[in-house]
Amino acid sequence: MGDVSMSSVITGLVSGILSSALTYFSTRSKIRLDLTVEYDKDLRKKRLELYKELWPKTKPLAEFSPEAPVTFDVIKAVSGDMRDWYFAEGGIYLSRSSRRPYFNLKSLMQEVLDDKLLQQDHTKPIHRPRLEKILVAARELRTSLSDDIRARNAPWL
Repeated sequence: MGDVSMSSVITGLVSGILSSALTYFSTRSKIRLDLTVEYDKDLRKKRLELYKELWPKTKPLAEFSPEAPVTFDVIKAVSGDMRDWYFAEGGIYLSRSSRRPYFNLKSLMQEVLDDKLLQQDHTKPIHRPRLEKILVAARELRTSLSDDIRARNAPWL
């Protein structure tokens, strides 16, 4: 009889320890998952807020129905506005996938800003082949921003 009750005690003890360990690890995993979901939710919300500030700064670089000819002055203004956005807070939240389009556009605009001929006649429209690259880069940036926040995707649920 003693062996049976000792065996029952050991079995109960082992079951209790295993149950406690399983509960601990599953609770810890759930807490981590909940924190990750909350962080992702907050990050997406903040990106949405900041991307909504960046988006209209590229309006002068619209491919279709531009408001005015794109000149050195327009490029300088857009580039400056984007720089201010980046260093004010936006750059911290800019996703890894949107960094490439952002800096590609900035690089193309910098080429215009460094052009001595355009600096002299800053109201002259940017030559079409160069302008086309800038307009495409601006569109690619806007597409990347909307992809980051899943703005053009169907809801998950």
